[in-house]
Amino acid sequence: MNLEALESEISELESVSDCMRVCNSKNYVDQYVSDVVDFSSQYGSDISISYSAHNILGKPSKFPAYGDFPQTFVMKTYGNWWNEAPSRLEPIMPQNFSSVRSQDYIDIVFECIVYPVAIKVFETFNPGSVVRIWAASEKYEWALLWEGPSQKVEHKSRAFQPNLRFINFPTNLLRLEFDHSLLDYFTEIDAVLFTGSRVSFKNNAVIFSFIGLSDDMESSENESSCDSSNDIVPWIPSKPVTDLTTNLIKRNIHIIPSQVDIPTVLSNFITKDLQPLYKEFESSILEIENSDNKNKMGSFGILPDETILNILSYLDSVSLCQCAKVNKHLNSLATDPLLYISLNLKPYWHCISSNSLRTVSSRCQYLQKLDLSWCGNYDKIKSDHFCDFISDCGKSLTHLRLDCCKFVDDKCIVKVSSVCEKLRELLLRNCNLITARGFLSLCRINTLERLDFYRTRIEVDPLVKILMASPNLKHINLGSCNQIGVMDTIAETLGSYNKELISIDLWKTYNLTPAGVHALSKCSKLQEVELGWCLGVSGPGNCLSSLALGCPSLKKFFIGALRGILDRDLEPFLTHCPHLQQVDFLGVKGITSDICLKFLKTFKELRLLDLSFCDQISEADVTFWKEMFPNVCIKRSFQNDWWQP
Repeated sequence: MNLEALESEISELESVSDCMRVCNSKNYVDQYVSDVVDFSSQYGSDISISYSAHNILGKPSKFPAYGDFPQTFVMKTYGNWWNEAPSRLEPIMPQNFSSVRSQDYIDIVFECIVYPVAIKVFETFNPGSVVRIWAASEKYEWALLWEGPSQKVEHKSRAFQPNLRFINFPTNLLRLEFDHSLLDYFTEIDAVLFTGSRVSFKNNAVIFSFIGLSDDMESSENESSCDSSNDIVPWIPSKPVTDLTTNLIKRNIHIIPSQVDIPTVLSNFITKDLQPLYKEFESSILEIENSDNKNKMGSFGILPDETILNILSYLDSVSLCQCAKVNKHLNSLATDPLLYISLNLKPYWHCISSNSLRTVSSRCQYLQKLDLSWCGNYDKIKSDHFCDFISDCGKSLTHLRLDCCKFVDDKCIVKVSSVCEKLRELLLRNCNLITARGFLSLCRINTLERLDFYRTRIEVDPLVKILMASPNLKHINLGSCNQIGVMDTIAETLGSYNKELISIDLWKTYNLTPAGVHALSKCSKLQEVELGWCLGVSGPGNCLSSLALGCPSLKKFFIGALRGILDRDLEPFLTHCPHLQQVDFLGVKGITSDICLKFLKTFKELRLLDLSFCDQISEADVTFWKEMFPNVCIKRSFQNDWWQP
């Protein structure tokens, strides 16, 4: 159907819904997720389908039911509990974060490449955490389709469909970002429906004019590109220009009067006026270049450079880049290496590339803390270019965060190991290109205090050598490290060589046994232990008693899904661990109300107690305890297939 015919048909319609029906019948596609290409975390594991990221594929399987279903996609955290735990991370350059923050993401692919029109997210448990939706072009340039703060909403299933910005390229790759800070419990995503047009919006201008979206289309085209050739963080969404255009048209100044002889006027300008104008312009430039830049800064220029530097230190990276464009003097201050001792590029992941690293490298002579998490994927940063950056700027690095950086390979880790001799913190979550060769090179560093290897391919031998070389290690995350064949060997090494250990996360490391827990009890400074889904500990013997006796400073103790644990296994914690604040008994089917009430009465600092799927604890007890202990957040999840919103 040509545009004239479609315009004729639409002009006879009486509603937006009728218009969209015609659109759908002609150019539009409804499609569900066909593949998951990347994600930051999942409650499930890589060897099980329950609660895993790939449950987001296809049509909804549970919606509109509301409840906790293993057939959905669930991420690993909720609320602020993880930020209040002993293992919490100190933020790097917090001024770079916007008011809308996120902790997780998932990249999803659809079969058909289309221009986005609508996106519907089917949330079946604790909705409200979706905060951004991005679309990627064919060259993996990202455009923001929607952004909004996390929400506290009703406890019922929701088909969330935000109003999207229009972009000028088709896509089949979307990213959803999540902020869990307001969630009462884990959020669950059942499916995502993506509606798009096979043809450009410009070809559908008459349709969008009818439904009142043409202005949004115009204003959004300027927001969808990312040019990373000059600045560290070059892309900032521009403001819509439709108001300016409207005012020009109203005043009739967008039209050149017909009586003007344009060729003659242009010729006269070139022959008579251009040369004097050029000389005047050249003279002005010379005057500016020869003048004292400080005097051109007004009252701001009388401040000492040290004071200006202190003021600039509160600015985010985008603002620093803008300041560097004002004049020569402010450029020299805004690019001063003292402002780049800490650098956090994670909030700008969508436009960070190898060029960004090259641009910033001259400013990072004293760089100590760097967060590149989420950056450089889809070949935007080459491993060679990262290695060059580390060679130039990495000698003073103490903190390096590379979570979900797919460019990180053995070459990168070997370079880090050879250059960053002072490194104390190394985060490599989801960096699955690193092999034993890369990990073994980390043995050269003996200053490590924090390691995060979540969902990496690290194996027993290199990990043992790293631990033996790291006597000051305080925090380690080995969650979902499925290549570690004997976790007890790791636990024994920790117990022997890492006496300063404060937190350990062994989430879903299925081959840990009670012998390994016994070994961990030798780390007497432990404050946080995550043993959730370590099914080899389900028959604990007396290992939990050893842990309680050996680690009296425990504040966080998670043992979700260890079904063989009984009340008597938990009694020692009442006596020896008086500072417990967060406890997770999810799915521990053998415990009774007696031990739970003792925990609530004994631990005066207790703030979180998860009793979901504890079969011997009644809803009546939980309801009563919530009233009796208002300072404790008692969690109680449920499944509810029959419920309809």
